[in-house]
Amino acid sequence: MNEPTPKQWKRRALAAEQELETLQKIRAFDSAQELEMARENATLRVALREIQDASNWAYGAIADKLGGRNE
Repeated sequence: MNEPTPKQWKRRALAAEQELETLQKIRAFDSAQELEMARENATLRVALREIQDASNWAYGAIADKLGGRNE
């Protein structure tokens, strides 16, 4: 088996660089998607907490009225 020629080495190096660039683009896209999902999850957590607080307040207000507290 012969040693690859300089032209073959260059072709291999260019192919490796293209593959690396493709993998880097995929990784960057994945990271961006992951960050976007984390932001969305945080926003939804805050919204859910606010809904729970409002629901608890409303439940308490209704319970006070139905419970017959004299105010």
